[in-house]
Amino acid sequence: MATVSDMESDDVRAQLHDLERAEAAPYVDQRPSPRWFAPAFGLWFGVMAAVQDFHWSTDVDSVWRALVTVVIVIPMAALVGAYSAWHQRYHGALPRLVGPKPPEIRRVYRLYFLAFVVVAAALVGLALLVPWWVTGAVTAVVAWGFLAAYERIYEHAAAAVRERLA
Repeated sequence: MATVSDMESDDVRAQLHDLERAEAAPYVDQRPSPRWFAPAFGLWFGVMAAVQDFHWSTDVDSVWRALVTVVIVIPMAALVGAYSAWHQRYHGALPRLVGPKPPEIRRVYRLYFLAFVVVAAALVGLALLVPWWVTGAVTAVVAWGFLAAYERIYEHAAAAVRERLA
C-alpha cells in the first residue's frame, strides 16, 4: 500500500517532469525552417563577405569602395530586421542562448559555436588570398551547407529531447 509520502514524492516527480518539458518546449517544439532559408542564409553571408573583402580591396578607388559598401550594407541590414520580425512570427517563442536548456541542445549549441569559429577563421584566411568575388561565392556555399548541417543535427537532438521527455 502506498503511503502519503510515496504519493507526495510521485507528485513532486511529475511536477518536475512537467517543468522540464515546459523549459524544453522553445527548443524542441519549433516548426522546421522553410526550404528557402538555408540558401538565403548562405546568399546573405556570401554578399556580406564579398562586400567586406571588396571594401578592403586595394585595386579599386577608395571612394567607389565606400559607396559600394554603403549601398549594399544598408539594404542587407534592413534584411536582418525583416528576417528577425518574420522569424519571431514564424516560430513564436524563441530559444535563448543563455539560461536552462536540455543537455542534448546544450551540446549542439557548443558544437555550433566551436564549428562557427573554425569555419569563420578559415573563410577569413581564404579572403586574404583570393579576390572578393571568390570570397563571396565560397562563403555563400559554405554558409548554406553549414546551416543545413546544423539544422539536421539540431533536429536529431530535439527529437532525442522529445523522446526523453515523452
